[in-house]
Amino acid sequence: MQKVPLSRVTGQQLERLAHIEFLAYFTGKVTRKDIMSRFDVSSAAATRDLTAYIDAAPDNIAYDPRQKHYVTTNEFRCLLPLSADKCLSTLTSGFGDVMDGGEEFRCAHHIALERPDLDVTATFSRAISRRKPIKVEYVSMTSGVSARIICPHSLINNGLRWHARAYDRKRGKFSDFVLNRVLSAKLLSKETPRPNEIGSADIDWTEEVELLIRAHPRLNSDSRRAVEQEFGMQDGCFKKRVRKAQVGYLLNSWNVDSTPNAVLKGRHILLHLENAQEIKNMEIESFKLAPSLD
Repeated sequence: MQKVPLSRVTGQQLERLAHIEFLAYFTGKVTRKDIMSRFDVSSAAATRDLTAYIDAAPDNIAYDPRQKHYVTTNEFRCLLPLSADKCLSTLTSGFGDVMDGGEEFRCAHHIALERPDLDVTATFSRAISRRKPIKVEYVSMTSGVSARIICPHSLINNGLRWHARAYDRKRGKFSDFVLNRVLSAKLLSKETPRPNEIGSADIDWTEEVELLIRAHPRLNSDSRRAVEQEFGMQDGCFKKRVRKAQVGYLLNSWNVDSTPNAVLKGRHILLHLENAQEIKNMEIESFKLAPSLD
């Protein structure tokens, strides 16, 4: 298969070629109308894009005169480096970058308990982009409602909720702030974080650990094989490098038994952290969120 000469393709046309490939890959068909409606281009422009894609990948799609559109062939192979995250997002949310997609094509569904407030999220995002502190009114589980100044450096979706990683001047340490617990947020545009308040000073964020995850030892052989296949385990083990600050969130979201002796029970517990004692001895703050007996 030939390759698209990317150096000769404009950014806009490359987006259209990627759209053609996405449709062929995930829906099995492509029409000129698909390109025209998605990018507001003429019929002639859409034809040129289809021709360019076929020239680069002649074995991927073929015109079906009966259905009057292009269909994916059995020889299809991805030509472009499609983003798995963006493809999966499109399957759940429809096409489009930031506008709420209104297309009928949605064949996957994402279950979420909550979505973060966009005004709060945007304030945090601007603060991170401009490297500015934020004054927030925050509801904490330990101290209730309080005002504090924080210096965020990252936003994280841990699969259960959105939170920000930030330096908390009130407590003098880096911590996690759940976006939906923020009552108000104001960007302090005239201030600048100190050297000890920026992301590079957050040790739990910059340092990683390796988690060794196996199928839970209480599972029978058939169940163990199914779990090993699901997680792509090699020699019965799945290795995952993760930031220290994210260890507990990941183990919690996957229901990984994080007790050294694998003593947790329940049909939802399919995995065990083999190096649980080693990780526990590191005294990582987020590890307290991992499933255990504590």
